[in-house]
Amino acid sequence: MERRAAPRGEAAGAATPRRGATGSPKARYQRLPRDERRDQILAVARRMFTELPYAEVATAAIAREAGVRRGLIHYYFGTKRELFLKVVRGLTATAAVQAPPPDERMTLPETVELCVNLFLDTAERNATTWFAAQDAEGFGQDPELLGIVNRFRDRTVEHMLAVLRVPAPTGTLRAVLRVYSGLADAATRQWLQERTLDRAQVQTLLTRSLLSMVTDIAPALEAQDKGLVNGERLEAGDRPLHAAAYRDGEPDGLAADARAEP
Repeated sequence: MERRAAPRGEAAGAATPRRGATGSPKARYQRLPRDERRDQILAVARRMFTELPYAEVATAAIAREAGVRRGLIHYYFGTKRELFLKVVRGLTATAAVQAPPPDERMTLPETVELCVNLFLDTAERNATTWFAAQDAEGFGQDPELLGIVNRFRDRTVEHMLAVLRVPAPTGTLRAVLRVYSGLADAATRQWLQERTLDRAQVQTLLTRSLLSMVTDIAPALEAQDKGLVNGERLEAGDRPLHAAAYRDGEPDGLAADARAEP
């Protein structure tokens, strides 16, 4: 990538003096090391993209809030689009580590509920940025942005498989969890944008849906793929999910009222 020329006096975050009421120089900008200045700009951009739709955020406003000249933003990050992509990459990197590590002491329902709760925390903190990333709002269906979002979803699926202790997941199970990620996106929109559901309702929806998908729907699809008769109980060797998560064909630790109805 071609290196951009730094605006005069700004390459090291230099202070720009102006005259105060008494005629003495008064610094408008605080002198900071290069990395700190860059992080400061990125922090302001992250906040503004989170609070406002993409189209309403201007680099001039980011520069003003960060206490730098706009040219310094272009020097460090390039265009507004490139800065937004940087923010989204940071968001997905942060969100990807929110899922807890596998814990064999937790039951399946407890693990699922914790994962959903952490997901909703992240969605609530970063709603505007995340929805803008999903929609590629403001500049069309941007392939690079969509790639970031899709890679994040793939990483999320793999982390869910690890948390749920699935040692040999199939393509069918991965596909089911990708479908679930779409449901999670739609549910958070109903909560944070449409205001038709509250958080507690969304948590119930997503928790029970995920439990049903991994304990009922995915095994049913696996059974169909293996050519088994509809309704026939899977043998231990045929179970597509981790055998340790089942007892006599039922999910280990799954409360009776949380099991899918026949």
